[in-house]
Amino acid sequence: MLVNRALFELCRLSDSLEGDDTFHQRRVCIISYELAREIGLDRGALSLLVRSALLHDIGLLTDSDKTETFRQIAYEEFSSLNRHAVLGGKVARFLNLHLDITNAINLHHTPHEENSSVLGNILFLADNVEIAYRSLTNPFAYDDLIGYLEQKKRIFDPSVFDALKRVAKRECFWFSLLEEHVDDSVRRIIDELPDDRADEKFETALIYLLSFMSDNVAPFYDRYTLFVKNIAVNMGYKLGLDSKLLHRASLLSHVGNLKIPYTLFSLPSLDEENYNIIKSHTFEGFGILNRMGFDREAELVLLHHENNLEEGYPCRVKPEGESAVLALATVVAAIMQDRPYRDAKSDDSIKKGLENFKELGIFDGELIDAVVDIDLNKVRETEDEYYNATKRLFT
Repeated sequence: MLVNRALFELCRLSDSLEGDDTFHQRRVCIISYELAREIGLDRGALSLLVRSALLHDIGLLTDSDKTETFRQIAYEEFSSLNRHAVLGGKVARFLNLHLDITNAINLHHTPHEENSSVLGNILFLADNVEIAYRSLTNPFAYDDLIGYLEQKKRIFDPSVFDALKRVAKRECFWFSLLEEHVDDSVRRIIDELPDDRADEKFETALIYLLSFMSDNVAPFYDRYTLFVKNIAVNMGYKLGLDSKLLHRASLLSHVGNLKIPYTLFSLPSLDEENYNIIKSHTFEGFGILNRMGFDREAELVLLHHENNLEEGYPCRVKPEGESAVLALATVVAAIMQDRPYRDAKSDDSIKKGLENFKELGIFDGELIDAVVDIDLNKVRETEDEYYNATKRLFT
């Protein structure tokens, strides 16, 4: 896994929660990069800036009113924005990123006179440029945008603002911000900069961040992936399978839910169209994880709603090994929790149902036996300090 590539995918995901893409962080990345090149930052500083830009609004993950956030930027209500800026900085540290990235994110809503970070000043202007850009009815009305920002240039670093005026004269800069070009533009930036392989701390923190995000799509999903992990790892030990892979894949199993409109999860019943949308979370998760570099985990996540009868989704194949364990653990963890269309089942009822699965051949008998031996109350009570640390960031 390469750090910049993984951050780019995390950025794309957080920009497009529920399938509604704002393009905001990626555009801020492009704008920041061009401003920084114009003022002559070296490649090391450019790399830190790009990572800061890709992550700068990660603190808004649990904020349902992003429209209000963008309004506050437009009206210079920056003190109201400090919470998500500071939270974003904490997430950067949680991911074991450079302290300069933390500082830049902390200060990306702080006007120039109070902003001690070179990278933070660039991010601050780039953020304001992007908000002004999205308000344009004509995306090529560059002069109007610069004219609007001129009226408030007192809050920007003068050298960075002068760089913007020079950059703004280049049509290619504005073309790069169009929706159809944004992702390719960011990829070109990433390809131009040095990248490094993620260490285990980065990967682990990213896994738990994605786990917490996916568990927050609806209140009844609270700790769901943690339940899946506790069941799957226990089964893995009993069956002599790769428990570390199961640990990671379980926590990542429902990342695709982040691309689904959250209102669908709260419906008491689903028509065929909405059910197909929800089923797509398996394929969405597969794509997200593959692009991030979680290759082996992605393969398991793709198949986590399959079964022996080939009546699951999305591929209608029989899962094997770790894939089968994750598929069964997903079912059991779901039955342990309330859902809008049914109440949680008792442990005795769950285990009776599993015996029925065995008789029907839905899952292999040895998998069923491995689950039946698990104390499901311990599954509920077993804490995970890394998961709790992630939760504390956002609460």
